[in-house]
Amino acid sequence: MPVDINRLTEGWLELESDPGLFTLLLEDFGVKGVQVEEIYDLQKSLEGPVYGFIFLFRWIEERRSRRKVVEQDESFVKDEEIVNNIFFAQQVVPNSCATHALLSVLLNCPNIHLGTTLSRLKMHTSGMCPENKGWAIGNTPELACAHNSHAMPQAKRRQDKNTGVSTGRFTGEAFHFVSYVPINGRLFELDGLKPYPMDHGPWKEHEEWTEQFRRVITDRLGMATGEQLQDIRFNLMAVVPDRRLAISHKLTMLKTNRQIVLEALQQLVKLSHQDGTEKNSNDSEKSDKSYEKKTKTEEENVLSSKSEIDESSSVPAITVERNSDSTTDTEEPASSITSGKAESNGMEKVVMCALDYATPLRIQTSPAHSSSSTDTSSEIGSAFNSPTQGN
Repeated sequence: MPVDINRLTEGWLELESDPGLFTLLLEDFGVKGVQVEEIYDLQKSLEGPVYGFIFLFRWIEERRSRRKVVEQDESFVKDEEIVNNIFFAQQVVPNSCATHALLSVLLNCPNIHLGTTLSRLKMHTSGMCPENKGWAIGNTPELACAHNSHAMPQAKRRQDKNTGVSTGRFTGEAFHFVSYVPINGRLFELDGLKPYPMDHGPWKEHEEWTEQFRRVITDRLGMATGEQLQDIRFNLMAVVPDRRLAISHKLTMLKTNRQIVLEALQQLVKLSHQDGTEKNSNDSEKSDKSYEKKTKTEEENVLSSKSEIDESSSVPAITVERNSDSTTDTEEPASSITSGKAESNGMEKVVMCALDYATPLRIQTSPAHSSSSTDTSSEIGSAFNSPTQGN
């Protein structure tokens, strides 16, 4: 016998269709890395993977809906092996359709961290029929407590006075949640108020399953638009990976890349500094070698000049005396650098000697040494004052 859910959890309350509320409910279930976000534009492509869709609409009785029972019968999956191997639970607990819709998505996706409560529920209900799975949900107090903790304060259980069940299920005056999930390459619609899941077929090759869902939901909304008694107010939410994890991962990657770039730049700067140091060292060595070579060359030039001077110092100077009648050559030691001319009484004296850079330059302006007189002016004067000799 199933446990009386009213006594166990004091009933289930209606939940508002809000993606933030559903995300908090997932966290209370123990699920990690998943969030719910609202879809505003069916034509806009979705970024990243999608685990499933939750569609909220105003539920009406089958006889008032344009979704013909015959068409539904054609889409129903009645094979017990298939039905029992997917998580499809009939809603046997009033006002629990929000939790049913979430569980229909979560427990049919293999790559979701379910947590302890949902992992235990999935294991215990494996192979059960849809009705027993519905009772299993109702007999899990952790789910009921988490569900009711997010109900609006003014929400109250609305039970029929005679049957004790929710008017939302049987009068058609409540909104209802259904799920669309990809299972084994086919799109399934899981509605806990229906006896079987509905198979909308596979999606086309080289396209995402969300494209098949877009076609199905567009067709459904088109039929709702043509129905006068149909309320077309609806809400669509997607169960997706937690965007915070993706953003955190992206931020971590950016930090890692930044660190790699900084290390690479440091290596480049270090190598550039080493190259510059080696280049300066080479330039300095070349400069030193050039300076040494230049110094050596200058020293060799100085030594060569000195050697030439030493050799020339031993060569006697030649003094040439000229007058109007004859020319007499005399030798004179070259103890100093002299070069000049002396003109007196038609006599010309040219003194040539080797260069000596160590002695100051001295020019002789007097005639050759005379034994009789050292007064140049008197001799010159006597020459001019002497009487004219006749022929």
